[in-house]
Amino acid sequence: MKNKSVSLVFWVSLVICTIFVAFGAIFPKQLEKLTQNITTFIALHFSWYYLLLVLVILFVCVYILFSRYANITLGEEGEDPEFSLPSWFAMLFSAGMGIGLVFWTTAEPISHAFKLTPIHKAGTQSAINDAMQFSFFHWGIHAWAVYGIVALVFAYFSFHKGYP
Repeated sequence: MKNKSVSLVFWVSLVICTIFVAFGAIFPKQLEKLTQNITTFIALHFSWYYLLLVLVILFVCVYILFSRYANITLGEEGEDPEFSLPSWFAMLFSAGMGIGLVFWTTAEPISHAFKLTPIHKAGTQSAINDAMQFSFFHWGIHAWAVYGIVALVFAYFSFHKGYP
């Protein structure tokens, strides 16, 4: 068995997570208020950044689709794919949209409109409008672009470069 050392990143992450969980267990109301304030601040001041970032990711995915990078195989050179293209689409659709189409298409807008609205008063028409926009953003082509770019990075380095 290999003797592996645990990196400094692991220990720093463990300490931060432990402090956060302990703070939440000891002071749950204060942590709720703190995270609510942080969420509201980010929503009010940086929502434009999130939208721009996701749009850039969408453009990068479209670029990769039509560029020379689309021909990079995710596996050994000359290796046949394990699944056909229709099988991949079926698996992605089933895994990614299955629960969303059944449950979240209704629950998410209601949750955003009547409970989780950091910008508008819950239940108002503006909160309902924003809730629908969030849902379209979360379940539309933009979300697939974010999932896709992350999946491509992991797949490329795992299957093409051989990293774990």
